[in-house]
Amino acid sequence: MQLNGVVIGLLSAWLMVLTFSAAAQSSITLVANPLPTLVSEETDNARLNQLVEQAFSELGVEVTLAVDRPAFSGSGLLTGKYDGEFAHLTLQEQRDNLLYSKAYLPALLYVASRKYPLDEVTQFSHIRNSRVATTNRIANTPAMRNIKAVSWVRNPALFDMFSQLSEKRADYVFEDWLVIAEFNRMLTNNGEKPLYVSPYPLVKSAVAISLRKDYPNARQLLDKFDSYIHDIQRDGRFNLAMAVGWTSMDINGDGTADWITSAQMHHDDVPPMSQKGVLPLDKTKPGEASLFVINGEQFTSWPDAQAKLNDQPVLPRTTLLDREVYKRMLQRW
Repeated sequence: MQLNGVVIGLLSAWLMVLTFSAAAQSSITLVANPLPTLVSEETDNARLNQLVEQAFSELGVEVTLAVDRPAFSGSGLLTGKYDGEFAHLTLQEQRDNLLYSKAYLPALLYVASRKYPLDEVTQFSHIRNSRVATTNRIANTPAMRNIKAVSWVRNPALFDMFSQLSEKRADYVFEDWLVIAEFNRMLTNNGEKPLYVSPYPLVKSAVAISLRKDYPNARQLLDKFDSYIHDIQRDGRFNLAMAVGWTSMDINGDGTADWITSAQMHHDDVPPMSQKGVLPLDKTKPGEASLFVINGEQFTSWPDAQAKLNDQPVLPRTTLLDREVYKRMLQRW
């Protein structure tokens, strides 16, 4: 009887493994709303599409990524047309029928201006009564609706938001740093001055994925996704996927943020601590004990890290925004 119990237990465990394996192999359909350079039906410049597809491929899960307007994506999540989201902004309310991953990308929301330096702007009260253009995905969140210091100019698309600034119908724009950086890159490449940007994000959010609660082994799959993202954030693969030169996070548990990059990225000749634009992946701050991590290899000094990067210099890339879409705006800028 005891042997039979052992056999039964082993069979049960094996059946659970088979069940999870089968569930993990079933196709998942995730949806997100369009945000050029991050989420797009055209995958060439859609960084989150590529990152999530790669993650699920590594996990052995077939995934279909759909891009849909907010009204249709919302109804699809309710009816079961979609199994979850792949670019949920944590400022938005969570749905009761979904489980959520850990944040896999910070969404640092900055104010930018065409005319005014913003070195002293660290909160909305510093630009009181101004017209601030943003996208509906940000403006239509509970946190943003509670901000009364400025007048929100809501826009359905990113192009419309920048048009407000271009046509002087808004004083500022308010968006994710990754998006503003691409717009500034396009302006600079066109011979224009980049937008002034606030020294710090006025609002900090993040991006996560979600799965419906009744999807088989949803929590285990989300945990595996979290683990994969944690791994690639520590060795530069995340930088390459997100087209970000430098990120920072504590990789050795000493409480100090370390500088992380990929050798396949373009780098200026100055260390990242003197550059604005490092994307922090956790709450730790850099210090004297900060390491430089290049493709997973650790260096204790900037000269040694710089020598490694100089082994295979990479040319600066162009903007990830579709310049043809903004052609007329740039001509009138």
